[in-house]
Amino acid sequence: MPTAKQAVDLRYAMSLPPAEAIAYFESKGYAVGFHWYDIEAQAHAKAFTVAGVLKLDILHDIRQALNEALEKGDTYADFERRLIPILEQKGWLGKGLVADSDTGELHGKRLTPRRLDTIFQTNLQSSYMAGRYKQQMATVEERPYWERVGIMDNRIRPSHAALNGFIARYDDPIWQTIYPPDGYRCRCRVRTRSAEDVERLGLMVQSSEGRLVDVEQEYGVPGETRTVTGFKNPKDGQVYTPDPGFGFNPGQVSYQPELDKYPPTAASQYITGSLTGADFRLGYQEAVNATQPNPAQRYPIAARPQPSAPNTDAFYVDAPTIKALAQQDITQTDYLFVQQIIESPQKMRLGEDGVQYYATQHEKRWWVVEVKDNQLQRVTTQSDF
Repeated sequence: MPTAKQAVDLRYAMSLPPAEAIAYFESKGYAVGFHWYDIEAQAHAKAFTVAGVLKLDILHDIRQALNEALEKGDTYADFERRLIPILEQKGWLGKGLVADSDTGELHGKRLTPRRLDTIFQTNLQSSYMAGRYKQQMATVEERPYWERVGIMDNRIRPSHAALNGFIARYDDPIWQTIYPPDGYRCRCRVRTRSAEDVERLGLMVQSSEGRLVDVEQEYGVPGETRTVTGFKNPKDGQVYTPDPGFGFNPGQVSYQPELDKYPPTAASQYITGSLTGADFRLGYQEAVNATQPNPAQRYPIAARPQPSAPNTDAFYVDAPTIKALAQQDITQTDYLFVQQIIESPQKMRLGEDGVQYYATQHEKRWWVVEVKDNQLQRVTTQSDF
């Protein structure tokens, strides 16, 4: 995608009207963190995230402006002109420190035009690529080979340039890691190829087999790293790793903020909002309708205080479990009750196999929620517990 400095016409650059991109963007929820590394990489896909922005009303303003930009094909200058007066009025572009109303902590970061530009480009590129991914998946029988394409100018990063022209099948695991954008201000894209293209042009189709490696990557917390997937690029022999906070396919999965970093009350409120929001509603339906739900797709369902720490134990459900429980008549709305049972059980016990049991009586029946390793296993009703 061209940069804002070139006064791009997004209607042209993104081949608007991109119905898939607009629908995808509107399906996004909110994920608020004190820093970008508080947000799990996959949250970029369906949860609108802005590093350093704390207030929901500011998130709403920025999201509204981005939504209008998608629909109207605005340039970055239009986006900036619409949003900056609002941010100035609310004090987010003023001088001095900003106090966190909950903790009283002072923060010196403020939004600058360059930060706004990064927000603009990253979110629109992710939304657009999610729409492109759906289009590409619809034609995999005719065009099963995917080629990564970079803009080969003097601004492209060497590591991204080294991936230019890399071709693999659409179902190669590599695309769960390097499907663009896989870094801030990444302008790369994916081009689909047919078998005829490959033969006619003499293209080399490669595989990631034996080339995916675990990499310990720093992500912003001093002295701490995360294990992420790297790709040993045969072109230059270097291990390529997406930027911290990326390394996900924007069309496939959406994860949530790392709730263990938040106080239990705040995490619980976030989960309640998530369970009643559009993302979980759509995810529930997708899981129920899928032949083989993606186990990487999961949603938070409850939060409890850690026994010996001020942080939170978060509990999750994955897509295959959603489908299995739906076949036992556990509906989308039942998950609010599941949250209540885990967070405020009338009875609880720990099994020898490590399963945690949380139970609450409702209409003379005990609803029992079984959790292991913070993952929901089963929900049953029984006469006694």
